[in-house]
Amino acid sequence: MHAIRQTTFIRNVNKCYLQGNEQQMNYLLTFLLTIICLTTFGQTKIISGKIINSDFPSDDNLAKHEFWSASGAVIIGNDSIRLGMANKNGIFELEVPLNIQTLTIGWIGMYPEKFQLTDTCEYFEIILLPDVIYDFVTAKKEERLRKNDRKVLPELYYEAYKQGIFKQKKPCRQHGI
Repeated sequence: MHAIRQTTFIRNVNKCYLQGNEQQMNYLLTFLLTIICLTTFGQTKIISGKIINSDFPSDDNLAKHEFWSASGAVIIGNDSIRLGMANKNGIFELEVPLNIQTLTIGWIGMYPEKFQLTDTCEYFEIILLPDVIYDFVTAKKEERLRKNDRKVLPELYYEAYKQGIFKQKKPCRQHGI
């Protein structure tokens, strides 16, 4: 009988000891979660870049192609949050919250350029192409025609680089999403 009491006593001591540790663990876990939430809340990323406009180049005249700055181009995050505008030279610098994953850049008469933000890119060079209206075609065909129009973008990027407008030969992002 003495052995039974001792075993019960040990169980109760262990139970109280474990309950005490659980309470300490709960306090520690709550403290750690609070610290993590406070450090991640409000973090931002600085991005910058240059936005230019272009018309569709003729096949024989790509080398003499003209670009112009998209002054006042609007930068929108996650399809609805206006983050800022480009200056008169098409240059922008923004403080973007980390929860923003997608940027859309638009300007009057130009097709909006949409792309994903990545950790590797902080400087973006963007060319906006004219927003062509395709009448009497299905939405599927219109998308196919737009995709075909965008095939000239790598050549335009390189030409803008050769003319000294862009700093990079290739953009550090994929065209579109």
